[in-house]
Amino acid sequence: MENYDQNISRGVHTIKVTFQSFEFKGFVTYEVGGNCKGAELLQVDPDDFYDKTFKENPIKLKDLGDDWYSMELTNEDGDTCLIEDEWDSIGENVIGIELIDFVEE
Repeated sequence: MENYDQNISRGVHTIKVTFQSFEFKGFVTYEVGGNCKGAELLQVDPDDFYDKTFKENPIKLKDLGDDWYSMELTNEDGDTCLIEDEWDSIGENVIGIELIDFVEE
């Protein structure tokens, strides 16, 4: 992010959540609008991922129904790992949450 002006109270943040399982990694991004700033936005509830509209979703995170999800993580060699598990456990794979963009409303 080039500039994070604390004087601008309303805008749209882009949040990146990174997942990892063994050497396989991936991420999703989504937007949050309003007058929230900083650390307040870094407290995500993994239970909310099942109905988020993602800006970017290269891991193909999706709801499989019956409280299950799937996502496809990739290692440095380009190999993939398909994860299918219960939504309750998705937070165990979160290794990073960051603000990557902010645009004034």
